[in-house]
Amino acid sequence: CNMNNPSKFLGQLEKEIMDVVWANSKQVTVREVFEIIGKKRKIAYTTVMTIMGRLAKKGLLKQEVSGKTYYYEAKYSKEKFLTKLSRQILKNLSSSFGDVAIASFTQELEKIPPERKSKLLKILKKSNKL
Repeated sequence: CNMNNPSKFLGQLEKEIMDVVWANSKQVTVREVFEIIGKKRKIAYTTVMTIMGRLAKKGLLKQEVSGKTYYYEAKYSKEKFLTKLSRQILKNLSSSFGDVAIASFTQELEKIPPERKSKLLKILKKSNKL
């Protein structure tokens, strides 16, 4: 499973919305997200609004209200989200399958080519600082 692809863990529309939010350095409104996604697919404004509300309830978006307008921003960077997601998946595997899961994971790590191991170690060092 490719952890750089959050659509395995978010619905397709949730992922599209999060990608728009992650791509913006400022807060976004439902209208702004709706207009960006609307260029790629036919979608209702209320659908985008509903999904963004759900993402806020899930703790992925921060929601702020000013007057009648809701402003959203990502609670975590995409990298931090993927790190948290990875840790949760490993924790779930370990609690569901115990030592067998850890042993299998270790065996898979041994199969990784050296250049990829080097890259993974850099990611691990960086994620420990998050």
